This record gives sequence, structure tokens and C-alpha cells, in this order.
Amino acid sequence: MRSRNWFVLIVLLVLAAMVVAGCAKPTAVPTKAPVAPTKVPAAPTKVPPKPEKVVRIGGLYPLTGSLAKLGAENRNGLQLAIDEINKAGGIKSMGGAKIEIVWGDSQGKPDIGISEVERLVQQEKVPVIVGAYQSSVTIPATQAAERLKTPFVVSMAVADKITERGFKYTFRVCPKADGYAKDQVQFLKDLKKLAGIDVKRVALLHEDTDWGESTAVGEKKYLKEAGMDMVIEVKYPASAPDLTTQVAKVKAAKPDAILMVTYLNDAVLITQARQELGMTNIPLLDGAGGTEDPEYLHRLGKTAEGILAETEYTKYAPGAKELNDRYKAKFGTDITGNGAYAYQAGYIVADALERAGKANPEALREALAKTDFRKGKNMIVLPTDHIYFDKDGQNPNAPLFVTQVQNGNMLPVWPADYATAKVKLGK
Repeated sequence: MRSRNWFVLIVLLVLAAMVVAGCAKPTAVPTKAPVAPTKVPAAPTKVPPKPEKVVRIGGLYPLTGSLAKLGAENRNGLQLAIDEINKAGGIKSMGGAKIEIVWGDSQGKPDIGISEVERLVQQEKVPVIVGAYQSSVTIPATQAAERLKTPFVVSMAVADKITERGFKYTFRVCPKADGYAKDQVQFLKDLKKLAGIDVKRVALLHEDTDWGESTAVGEKKYLKEAGMDMVIEVKYPASAPDLTTQVAKVKAAKPDAILMVTYLNDAVLITQARQELGMTNIPLLDGAGGTEDPEYLHRLGKTAEGILAETEYTKYAPGAKELNDRYKAKFGTDITGNGAYAYQAGYIVADALERAGKANPEALREALAKTDFRKGKNMIVLPTDHIYFDKDGQNPNAPLFVTQVQNGNMLPVWPADYATAKVKLGK
């Protein structure tokens, strides 16, 4: 009995021990301390490139309105020059700064031309402006630029007054109106060696607006200086439906040569009358008028053969093909005189920036006044080997081309150094 009790007691003790063991916390298994994740080095910060230096200049032309086509010719010529300059490295004295054109649109209106000059200078902060095509806009626009002490480079606008006011900030690349008449008469003087004609008697035939009248004033002055006689002056309205009577009056005066100033329609009528009246043996020279319009040759065909015409630029001049090809590739048309002079102005402004070394109006004015472009050293596309500005800001070396219609093309025959054809006169 006692043995059985001891057995039961022992069993109970064992069971109690097992219960106590089951209630105890399990012994924790030691683990390794957590290892900090390996830090991946951040990608190196990319240093942004330095912003490209930019020099902003103003361009002012009639970009909308009735003269938009002519304004585009000027704009395109200037843009082509600036694109080439930027591609060649920009303004090196300013760390390769690229030129950017801020455009102004005169709309062909003098008052808007003034407000655009003020906007370009005061708001856009341009240090120089190139423009403006029309004399009626350029005269007040340059006056505004003078007041604001900002250089204005006139690429095209011919009124004599523009550079005859004693301004310090106006610089003109193209010839004055007086220069057109001067070159007409100089060509007549040179006809003796060009075609064996000694011109003594000259007739004037021109339309009767300011364009024709003002040019005629210069023609009379230079004819007198050259010792040539003006045997008759015939004026007519450019809108005249027929000019046979007027051309007949000129023929009756028996001139050695005829100087005319025209628009397109009257140039066509005069040329037709010249043919009908058998006057193809008399040199007839137009003063950069209607004969420059491509439509002139299109309308007349062979009837235009032999006509002489002043022009600011011709793609047939030596070295001109390359410029014309570049212009045509970019804009789809041949370059005109407007485009060529704006192109030339672009290179003149870039040269002034290069020498000034800063886009400061006063520094640019001083640099422009010291412009000294030389053929072979600088980009020159005009028929001259030297471009500079006199004390009035006028480029005195801006001769015009004289072209002649030969086999349906207007070929340059003067100045002699730029001629690709000889003067031919009819029988």
C-alpha cells in the first residue's frame, strides 16, 4: 500500500515538473547583429552647361502691310548674314556670343517706325538697330534712335536727308538718292571707252512723282558738271496707259543717250514705244526703277533686249553666285538689292561688335565710326573694295551696278571690274 502511494507521488511530481517546464520562456537563440546595408554611392551630379552668351540686335522693316514682300527681302538678307556669323563662332571677343535679332515691324508707317525704335531700345534693350527700307520711315526712326543715343545702321533707304542732319548715331550702307543720278552720268561718261560713244546730248524721261523729280534734279546737276547738254526733259504720270507720244518727243530731240526713272508699268510702255519708233540704237538707262522688277522681262521678252538699268545688286556679278545660291537654298528665291545690302549691314554690325568687345551703344557707335572694310579681309558683296563711313555716317563707296538685257538676262556691264558682259547697242 505504502509502495503504491510512493509511486503515485513520484508520478505527480514528474507531471508537475513537466507543467512547470512547459510554462517557462524558451531560451532565445543568439543571432548575429544586423548588418547595415552597403551604401550605394550616388551618381555624380551632372553640371549643367553654361548658358550660351547672346547679343541681341534690332531689325526694323515693314514686315506686314503692302510692303511686306520688300520687307521680307531685307529681313532675309540680314538673317542670312547673322546665321553665317553665328555658325562661324559668333563674336569671339565676347566669348563666342551668338547674335539674336529682335524684329520690329514698321508696317510701312512712320509713326509706328518711331514707336518700334522706342520699344526695341527701351524694352528689348538692343544696343543697335538695322533698317528700315523706306526713307519716309527711316528719317523719323533714325531721329528717334539719335534721341535715345542708339546706333542705327541704314541698310536701305536713299533720301539724301538721312545722313545730312549732323547725326552721330546714323550710319548708312547704301547710296544716297543723289548717288543714283551720279552713277547714271558716270556711266554715260564711260560709254566712250565701253562702246565708243561720246555722249554730249542727253534726254531725261521720267515719271512725275517725288521719285522721278528728285532723281532728275541730281541728273541735271551731274550732267552740267560732266559738260553734257540736257536737250529735253519729258515728264509723265506713271499711270499713263500709253507713252508713245512722250517717247516720240524724246526721239525728236536727237539725244545721244536717254536717262529715265520709272516704275514697272511705265518702264514696259517706254520699252515698247522704243521698239516701235526704231530707237534701239540709242542707249536708254533706267535709274533702278521698274526695269529691276522680274516682271519686266517676263512681260517684254525680246523687246527688252539692250535696255540698260541701274541696280543695287545682281546675281551675275563676279562672286555673287555663291551668295545667291546660299540665299536661294534658305529662302527659295534669288537675292535682291534689298537683301544684299541688309546682308552687308549684318557683317558690318558684327565687325563693330567684335571690335567693341561689348554690347554697349556708345562703344558700338565709336566702333561703327571706325569701320574699315577691305576686300580680301572682310566680307564685301557690294561692287567696291572699301567700305567705311564719312563724318556724316554715309558710306561714300556704294556704287551701283549697271546691267543690260542680253539674251533675256540682266548682265552687269559696269563698273568694269565687276562686269561679266560688254555693252551692246542695237542697229
